[in-house]
This record gives sequence, C-alpha cells and structure tokens, in this order.
Amino acid sequence: MDYFGSFVTLAATPYLIGFLALCFWWRWWLLLPAGIVAAVLAKIEYASVNASDGAGAAFGIILVVFLMIGAASGFVASGLVLIGRTARLRVLRAVYVLPAVFILGFGSFFAVTWTQQKIREARYAPPTAACLDNLHPARIADVDIAIPVAPGIFLYGDGMNDDHYLLWSNPDARAFCREADGGNATLKSVVFMLDGIPARREMETERPFCSRPHPEYLWAEMACHLIPMDVIPDKPVEMTVSLKAPSVDPSVREREAMLKNQPTVASDGLRTYRLQNDLYLQRPDGYFAQCRDYRSKSQPWLRCTATEELTDKLAISYNFRSTAEVFITQSAAVASNARAIFNSLKP
Repeated sequence: MDYFGSFVTLAATPYLIGFLALCFWWRWWLLLPAGIVAAVLAKIEYASVNASDGAGAAFGIILVVFLMIGAASGFVASGLVLIGRTARLRVLRAVYVLPAVFILGFGSFFAVTWTQQKIREARYAPPTAACLDNLHPARIADVDIAIPVAPGIFLYGDGMNDDHYLLWSNPDARAFCREADGGNATLKSVVFMLDGIPARREMETERPFCSRPHPEYLWAEMACHLIPMDVIPDKPVEMTVSLKAPSVDPSVREREAMLKNQPTVASDGLRTYRLQNDLYLQRPDGYFAQCRDYRSKSQPWLRCTATEELTDKLAISYNFRSTAEVFITQSAAVASNARAIFNSLKP
C-alpha cells in the first residue's frame, strides 16, 4: 500500500502540470493548435525517454506518461467546456467539467492497467482439471489418437487457419481441449519436443502431467526432465509425425544428396558420406540419417535426422543424438522407439 501511495504521489505532479497546461484554452482557434503542439512535443519526449537506459529510465517514462495523460485530460476538459458554452448546457460548465475530468482522467490509467491485468490473468489462467487430467481425442490422416496435455507436445491443426497448439501454454491448452472435446481436432502434424532448453523446460514441466509417473508413455521421462548434454538417449530428442504427399518418398531428397559423394566405409559396414558441413551415415541394411557434427564441448555428439514413411499417408521424422561408434545399434533403437512414441497415443 505504501508503494501504491508513493506511485500515486509521483504520478500526480506531472499529471497536474499537463492538465493545467491545456484545461483553460476556451477558444477553438487556441485549443486545436495547442493540442497539436502538445501532442508533437509529447511524442518527441516519450521517444527520447523510451530510448534512454539506466536506473532513471523507468522514472522518466512514468513522468512523461502521466504528463501526456494530464495534457490529454486537459484538452478534453477544454473541449467539453467549449461544447457546453456553444450548446448552452449547464452540466458542461467549467466548474463541473474541470474537477470531473481531472479525477476521471487520472483514474483512467489505473482503470486501464487493472483491466489489462485482469484480461492477462484470464488469458493465462490454468486450464480446467478435466483439460489437464483427461486424454483428448484427435485424428491425423486416418489414425485416431488420444493426446494428454503434456509438456513437449506441439500440434498443428489441419485447417485453413493453420491452428497450432503448444500444450505447455495455458491459452493453447485450453483451445485444444475445446476443439478436441468438441470432436473437431483434426491434425496435420504431431510434434514431440523432448530436448527443451533449461529456461523453457522449467515452465513446461509445471504441468500436473509431470507430478506423477507415466509408464504408459515411453517419452514421459524425457518430456518432464531435461536431458543432460553428455547423454545419448536411445529415443529421439525431437519427433514429428505429419501428413505426406501421396506417392512421395519423404527421404528421397536426402538420399540423392547423400549419393553425390563417395563414402568412407568402416570395418562394421557403416558408410559415411560427406557433403559440405553435413555428413550422412548409412547402415549396411540401407538405413541412413543426415548428421551434423558441432565439434563443441557443449554438444559432444552428432545431431542426426532421419525421415521414414510411417504409413501410406503419414511420414515420421526424428532428431537424435549419436556418434559414429554407436550409430548402427543406437539408430535402430531410436527408430523403433520413435514409432513406439507415436503408437503410445493410439487409444
């Protein structure tokens, strides 16, 4: 309360100055030019203060904002007095208008701020317990799935407006629950983002989903806990299942790029194709992935991407960590787990 009182006292002085500067211009030919000049000066001063930095920047912005609000209120008060004089309306006499507009103008900032805060709280309010706890029906291509509101899941709707839903975002989670529970959730992509950055992961994992174990979901542990940078999991760190064009091999472009160069063949049969900054690793059975070596201590592994046909209507693409030494066995486990992750959504 002391802070609020101090803020009001700080704001009242520039507001009063701005109000008094324009509240007594009771001639149209004086008021309109004065208002234009005040608006131009306010814009210039606000831009100047807003571009500054340092401890006094916020203080300066408060002063300029309330000076502008005061000037605007004074302009309105003068205008109302002029209208009252022209129309001979007693209710718009200066003795009534000036104190009323002074009070309403000063309170307008706090009313607007309070309203914006309430709108923001309503927008970002947590979804209902039913939304958070239940599975929600959706469909991608000809496959029925049931989706939990969990961190790491990103959905694209199959509609003209390209709706998308970040299920760790309260507004998006509520919107998806409405669509799904109304039987209208038709998707064109389901994305698992399991390798979140630490700053984002803390926000994502505050969902009730992460408050209890989920052995039914192979991906739940990675969704709820950040993967250490030195760990090479046997699951994808990001995966997308999406609609594919009919009769199109989703990996044909990568395969054509891979075959442009001669490979290096290791003793275990692993073929390595290099193309500029990328390299392609191919197992003896033909499976391949496009990889990138970041050559850094923070990422001591290859980041690989593989794309496969899941069904005649769906493609699956996934990113995973690997090394040339473990690629043959580890990529097979990742491919199997990627399909299992999607299958876990089937009811």
